[in-house]
Amino acid sequence: MPPSSFRNAFPISNPGHSPTSSHFPFQQDDEITSKTTFLSFALHSFNALPLRRRIVLLSTFIIGVLLTAIMKQESLIWLLTATAGAAPILGWEQGSVFDYSGLRFGHDGRFQITVFSDLHLGDGARPGTDWPTIGVMDNVLWSEPGTDLVVLNGDLISCEWVDQNTANGLVDMIIDPLIRRNMPFTATFGNHDASRTCSTKLLADRMWSKGNSPSHQLTWTANSLGTQYEGVGASNYYIPIYSSSGSGNPELKMLLWFFDSKGGAKFDPEHDVKPEPESDWVSEKVVSWFKLTRDQIRADHGGKVIPSLAFVHIPLSITEAFRKSGQRTETTEPGISEEIINVQADDIPGGDLNFLQALSETEGLIAAFSGHDHKIDWCMKYSSTRPVQGFNPPTSANDMSLCFGRHTGYGGYSDYERGAREIIVQEDKLGQNIVDTYIRLEGGRVSGYVTLNSTFGLDQYPPVQKNKSWVNTEDQAAAEKSSFVTPSKPTSTSGDAPTSKATSNNDFHDGEGDANA
Repeated sequence: MPPSSFRNAFPISNPGHSPTSSHFPFQQDDEITSKTTFLSFALHSFNALPLRRRIVLLSTFIIGVLLTAIMKQESLIWLLTATAGAAPILGWEQGSVFDYSGLRFGHDGRFQITVFSDLHLGDGARPGTDWPTIGVMDNVLWSEPGTDLVVLNGDLISCEWVDQNTANGLVDMIIDPLIRRNMPFTATFGNHDASRTCSTKLLADRMWSKGNSPSHQLTWTANSLGTQYEGVGASNYYIPIYSSSGSGNPELKMLLWFFDSKGGAKFDPEHDVKPEPESDWVSEKVVSWFKLTRDQIRADHGGKVIPSLAFVHIPLSITEAFRKSGQRTETTEPGISEEIINVQADDIPGGDLNFLQALSETEGLIAAFSGHDHKIDWCMKYSSTRPVQGFNPPTSANDMSLCFGRHTGYGGYSDYERGAREIIVQEDKLGQNIVDTYIRLEGGRVSGYVTLNSTFGLDQYPPVQKNKSWVNTEDQAAAEKSSFVTPSKPTSTSGDAPTSKATSNNDFHDGEGDANA
């Protein structure tokens, strides 16, 4: 059964998105000016509709004409009645300004995102780990049947080990189970997804061609900067989330923003030379696109603040500053914290501050979610009223949370239990900037539940357990030729719950991990 929240509406207009993008077959028409006649406006609106809507509207019109002739009724009255149902489609307001393809809150007013991070399929240093990773995804989705969208938040593949054809097959391995579930999915790319032999653009094209058809859309992975990929990446875009109520063109309630933090190496399969490194931060061009698009969408909605979430693979540098400051505790920001955090622009201090500035000045941005560091999975509050010691924040900062995902893949370093980050948004709480989030582990347990709200960072929660994985990652080489059987479906869903009693601060980290995580 398709998820109740799925909205399969192709765009009439797409602020900030270049019509030259190869990922979007539906192009914008010329802008309607104030001098447009009623007839040209009607033709423009009709041509901008998806094919199935045009067929329905035209069929309704023809049937109306035929019935009018047969019944000898007043034609004008009948035609007005027949086309009344098209008002939400042809309306001058939201539909003619913003009708970008997206998803909807469920009928219960709930929208849930499952975030898989750092799958690392094809990891040549840990052979035999691909199917265990798919098993983790299966177990998590079994435990979270309310999932409305799956986000693959970077490092899907260890592309330093594989060529493009192999990488395409590994992408299929990840997304085919989601397509069979009719589960909407989308991705950001990480540093391991880009190599001399592996192109993130081609990976995005693969997802788009397999997940979408002219009548059905399951994925949004794309580059909203048109045909420009050099230095900007292949996963910069947004997904609108619409209201659970209303037909035709329901109200835009939330935006999900996706950013490509790049890294890895530049694609150059024709030359067997030392790979040329790619910068590991969100490009200034992407930051400019984000600000322009964000402001245009807000203007199109009468200046209304649209709540939003952001996803990017490599975390912002303020997260490592927070870890080093000692301000984090096991009860205010519960989670594992077992390594130094590798961040955007790691070798260029302050190289990610323009991106941080753009996020923090965005009204209604509740949280940004990252992966990359396999032994970190907590959330923190970035607030001008509770500054991070030793970090000079940008000006015009609004409060927002920064969260890490859980290492999902059996590829990649770390032997902590695998899992995924869950994000639950209630439509009626969006105005209060409230989001619930936790880690769902492969065995079914919940870890690190917190509510991201105005008091997050002060509220008290129980410290998390630090269990190890089911598969001994130290002995992966012996598993290369072994077959994997997906573990039985988990039955235990008990886990951490909020509490008012604090425990001592224990922010241990061993500095292990992969500098190119």
